[in-house]
Amino acid sequence: MKVINVELSVKPGMQKDYEAFIDELVQGSRAEAGNVSYDHFKKIGSDSDYEIIEHWKDADAVESHNNTAHFQKFLAGINDFLSKDLVIIRMDYNE
Repeated sequence: MKVINVELSVKPGMQKDYEAFIDELVQGSRAEAGNVSYDHFKKIGSDSDYEIIEHWKDADAVESHNNTAHFQKFLAGINDFLSKDLVIIRMDYNE
């Protein structure tokens, strides 16, 4: 299984627009055949820090996800919302 964590810091005052923007990514990703789980969280004690935690069946599922319209839309628009570069942590999980 492939696990991906994405840390996002959103510009002050843009949280509501960001949450609406990210919802399309979350819903589309959850519907993909190779997705095990896809969740979006707001960090406790922060108004602007979020995290996406993704679990994918395998590398092929991640590659397929990376080519979807909802992921490409995310890539094209996410920087409008961020106060700093996002951080991506990729991991393998062997059951």
